[in-house]
Amino acid sequence: MRSVKQMLVKESAKEIWEAVLGELQLQLTRTNYDTWLRDTVGLGYQENRFVVGVPSPFAIEWLEKRLSSLIKKTLIGIIGDEVNVRFQIQEQSPTARSKGNNKSLASTNYRKTGSNNFNPKYTFDSFIVGNCNRLAHAAALGVAEKPGHVYNPLFIYGGVGLGKTHLLHAIGRFVYQTRLRVLYVSTEQFTNEFIKAIRERKTEEFRQKYRSVDVLLIDDIHFIIGKEQTQEGFFHTFNDLHNANR
Repeated sequence: MRSVKQMLVKESAKEIWEAVLGELQLQLTRTNYDTWLRDTVGLGYQENRFVVGVPSPFAIEWLEKRLSSLIKKTLIGIIGDEVNVRFQIQEQSPTARSKGNNKSLASTNYRKTGSNNFNPKYTFDSFIVGNCNRLAHAAALGVAEKPGHVYNPLFIYGGVGLGKTHLLHAIGRFVYQTRLRVLYVSTEQFTNEFIKAIRERKTEEFRQKYRSVDVLLIDDIHFIIGKEQTQEGFFHTFNDLHNANR
């Protein structure tokens, strides 16, 4: 009988990874599996290094921090040998890239409809820059000037009253003056709309609202922690926008 190692000569990385996914699906919650692993693929296996293709840098960071040990253990169990796991961005197919480019081009034709809900007092000029927030201010300004191209995504972390909301409004007001569509919501609003969409079976409308914008600003994103369904909805929204360079 041939050993597992000998069989690997003919088995592709894709087939190996499908076996790994089958095992992981039994060990993880459905939400975690669907959010972080469903769209992954085995790209290569050589010299004890297994390469996994993932859809975004955000997914790489999450997998490395939360699931890398479990994935490595499962791979070793299937392959029968020590293995190192590497995650990398999987390039989109020409068709997917074309769709993403078409979305981006279409999105520049008009700005977000409706009222401007940004606080007029929260601008970059009125923001008091100090040593503790200089980097955050510079990064926010970079995002406003070149949305989707620098610091994408941008996550601003800090205590209460240090200017996080001020910078979000400043980005929003700046982008609003251009022909790009921008949407600013709180995490509570995002969560409530997501739950309502599921309850009323209007998930397509929810996706259209959040994935058709050029710049999405979500305040107090840390409140999403512990809300698995909302995390899944946010991840797919983020991933779609990020793949379209938005």
